[in-house]
Amino acid sequence: CSGRLEILHDRTWGSVCDAAFDQQDAEVVCRELDCGAPVQVLGEDAFGKGDAQMWTQEIQCRGDESYISVCPTSSSLKHTCTNDNDVRLSCSGYTELKLVNGSDSCSGRVERQYFSKWGTVCDACWDMRAASVLCRQLNCGIAVSVVGSDWFGEGSGEIWADVFDCDGNETKLSECSVSSWSRAECSHGRDVGVVCSNSSLAVHDGLVRLSGERQCEGELEVSIHQVWRRVLLDSWSLTESSVVCRQLGCGSVLNFSGSSSSSPEHSHECVTGFQCSGSEAHLGNCSSPQTLNCSSTQQLSITCL
Repeated sequence: CSGRLEILHDRTWGSVCDAAFDQQDAEVVCRELDCGAPVQVLGEDAFGKGDAQMWTQEIQCRGDESYISVCPTSSSLKHTCTNDNDVRLSCSGYTELKLVNGSDSCSGRVERQYFSKWGTVCDACWDMRAASVLCRQLNCGIAVSVVGSDWFGEGSGEIWADVFDCDGNETKLSECSVSSWSRAECSHGRDVGVVCSNSSLAVHDGLVRLSGERQCEGELEVSIHQVWRRVLLDSWSLTESSVVCRQLGCGSVLNFSGSSSSSPEHSHECVTGFQCSGSEAHLGNCSSPQTLNCSSTQQLSITCL
């Protein structure tokens, strides 16, 4: 799924000039080779120098074709190309993603297909931004929570430790840059799961969200009895904060503080009394809280690393 691109025409292999090759062409090449999505077009130092004659036409794919042979071509190249200008392309290799072992298709353990093998994804390589892109790709809304293997069980087979570096606005994971060089020690005990907003589990007790402008900071809300409630500062500590940051896939806790709520709709729905040991994968594993009137008590904001 990576190398110098050559195309067979009239029983002769020809190299393709990088000046006449774009993202849409790359999408079709990777799809035709059953290699997923393009990761990057590489420079002339990659994969050595070819000796095939240059392909004399400019490929003009829309990007949704199944084969490069059905793409339109222009009659001649506008550029002078040599084998130094051969297209050198790397495709991701993965073709499909799914959520398994959940209550529906919008929640479950994350599994991805790489070439023909299905495998799980390590929680060290996953965050809420990647989860949000996956939920969008699966037509499942947005991500509500990233959870550990205690929610949807441990998978079997391959474990993919690729890091998807998403900004959260992409429509599919193949648009995110991917690093295959995770140093995480992964096992099936660290298989990651995702709950999307369109899942029936999205109203599950113990799910958490932060209402700030950024993924990993803001006022904390917890789902209790299918209602999102703010959390009071009383009896809260760094221990509970670390569980929330872990549950959100946001690393470790940086700090937490109190703030007066500016949201009148939350004025009568607050919760307090969580007690965690710090090792829990999600807040639902901690001792049960009590619900009470918010009044004017300070409500909790958390910043995760």
